Amino acid sequence: MKLNLISLGLLVSLLTGPAALAHDDVIDQIPAPGSQVEAGQIDIKLDFSNELLDLGSGAEIIVTAPDGNPAPATCAELNGTLASAKTELDQAGTYTVAWRVVSSDGHPIEGSYTFELLNGSGYVASGVIAPCLIATSGQPQEDSTNYWLLFGSLGLAAVGLLLYLRPRKPRSSN
Repeated sequence: MKLNLISLGLLVSLLTGPAALAHDDVIDQIPAPGSQVEAGQIDIKLDFSNELLDLGSGAEIIVTAPDGNPAPATCAELNGTLASAKTELDQAGTYTVAWRVVSSDGHPIEGSYTFELLNGSGYVASGVIAPCLIATSGQPQEDSTNYWLLFGSLGLAAVGLLLYLRPRKPRSSN
């Protein structure tokens, strides 16, 4: 009976425990959020708390112009904890940098921030920055496959544990 109560307590704690919240965090952004930057070629740099996983096309840095259109930016490059891209901007206004990378625990993380572009010098973009050719839908997709597998396997393990530990009635011989 005692073993059954312990098993039940373990089962309840497994099923109701919170999901791990140990995703990596961005610790530095260049240009800084809310900063003012002069027009020209701009390096976008995002530094994270742990190394990022390089899965080919798993990293994106998208710069959106004040008119809502994507600004030309190179594909995201990963180097340890750093994700970076280059862009060339000449239209003054508020730009949005949206990013998506795969954290060291294998989960995609994403975020965005804005900065202000000033063009007091009359800079005109030369077009030397070739835009990244990875097609994006603009809408992040939630990867819920891993969660369904996790909860499904926990449910199967719980049923198996309950069947194994259930009290058995002695067979009577008639």
